Amino acid sequence: MTTQVSNTIQIAKNDIRPTFNREYYTITFIKQKNTITKENIPLLQILDVIRYIKKIPDSSTVQVCKRMVSILKTLTIEDKSTLVRLAQKYSPATRALLGAFLEELGDISLTTALKKSLNPITQYKLSGINKVLSNTEKWNIK
Repeated sequence: MTTQVSNTIQIAKNDIRPTFNREYYTITFIKQKNTITKENIPLLQILDVIRYIKKIPDSSTVQVCKRMVSILKTLTIEDKSTLVRLAQKYSPATRALLGAFLEELGDISLTTALKKSLNPITQYKLSGINKVLSNTEKWNIK
C-alpha cells in the first residue's frame, strides 16, 4: 500500500510477544484473534490494511480505498464470504468499511452479517472515503 520501506516490521500472532530490535529493524507483534492458517493469511492481510488504513505512511485513505476496491474485485465469492467471517473478530470500524467496500462491488448478500454486527448509532470517522465509495452514509462513515 506504500512505496516506503519501513524500519518497523509488524507480525500478527495469536499470542502477544514483546517488541524487540534486530539491527536496524524494530519488530512488533499484533494480536490476531482469528486462527492463522496458510489459506487465510492473504485475507487477514486485507483486513489489517482496512484496520490500519489511517496509519499507512505516504498514502492517503483515498488512494488506499481505490487500491482495496481493485483488490477485492479479484477475490472469489468464497474468499469474500471467508473475509466477512474473519472480520467478525475485528473492530466495528473495520467491519463497517469492509461492508461499504463489498456493497460498492455489488456483494450485498455478504454485507448483511456485517451490518447486523454494527451499532446503528455509532459513526466512524474516515475523511475522504466518500470520494471513492458512494454508500458511506449507509455505513455511518463520515
